[in-house]
Amino acid sequence: MNIKETAILTSGQDVGLAVADYPKELADFPPLQAAETDRAELVTAIEARQTTQDNTTTDSTSAKDEARELMARATETLSARAVGYALATKQLGLKQAFTLTYTDVRFGEATEDVNHVRALVARVQALPAKVRQDYRLTDAVIQAPADAADLFDAADDTQTGAKAAPRLATLALPDLLRQLSAALLLMKALLKGQSTDKDPKFQWEKLYQAFEQANKRQGTAASSRRATPVARIVRTLPFTARGTGQPQRLANTNYGPAYTLTVENRAATPLLLWMAQKDGAATTPHTCPAGAITTVKRADIGPETARYLMAQFQGAGAGEATVVVRRVV
Repeated sequence: MNIKETAILTSGQDVGLAVADYPKELADFPPLQAAETDRAELVTAIEARQTTQDNTTTDSTSAKDEARELMARATETLSARAVGYALATKQLGLKQAFTLTYTDVRFGEATEDVNHVRALVARVQALPAKVRQDYRLTDAVIQAPADAADLFDAADDTQTGAKAAPRLATLALPDLLRQLSAALLLMKALLKGQSTDKDPKFQWEKLYQAFEQANKRQGTAASSRRATPVARIVRTLPFTARGTGQPQRLANTNYGPAYTLTVENRAATPLLLWMAQKDGAATTPHTCPAGAITTVKRADIGPETARYLMAQFQGAGAGEATVVVRRVV
């Protein structure tokens, strides 16, 4: 891919990261949600072509992992609204039944998580229509976790490219890039129209600004070509531990040697980071000091065959951290 093509793909990837922080707005605006789905499918298809074109051995983000992220965010929104109803009506038993956090869904046991999500959807759907209306438990908000759970079940846990939308499978790279540009233009138009909406329940102006920032294109003139490799952000992974001493899985992707991980450890105890083996064989964790920002290479956190990114605070500590995954391109 040339500089211009890479800039279009990078914009598509960055926009995905930006809008993922606004699930409520996406769920409330079906045309925008449809455009975002198109963007994600096109980015997936282009990444698959790029992987083949570059002849790299690095695994791209799995479709299953992306679907799980969508499922966790959509479930968080649904749970928060349902819990609001339970608290307002002083039904503590319902509060417990409706509580399903982002962390619960994102990092738990996969099959169990999907069952919990579907159970929550069923409980909310069983509420009286007036309750659902009053507490903004809309059809879109209820259906989003269910659809994401279906995607998660259907996704193949190998490479992202293997699950590109069938309608995109036969398209050449230039066609995919043109469609991605068109999808980004549509999202911009939709968000610009909503940016002046002052409804306090939503953050349309902030979402529009985040989109605009993410959609900025690199210059494509020859003088702007970079002579040395740079690191591009691939994923930002939040980590929260409550002192249980249990490790958490942050990602199912076997990041290759071209990746680095920057850890912002905001806790009072060191963070242990490692890539776990699929067969359970021991891996030596890398220690990221408390209250510090540490950058490690993929090779520092486990052998090439390891595939699960894991984290845990030392000594069953509690706290928060953020892991930023970058790829040198």
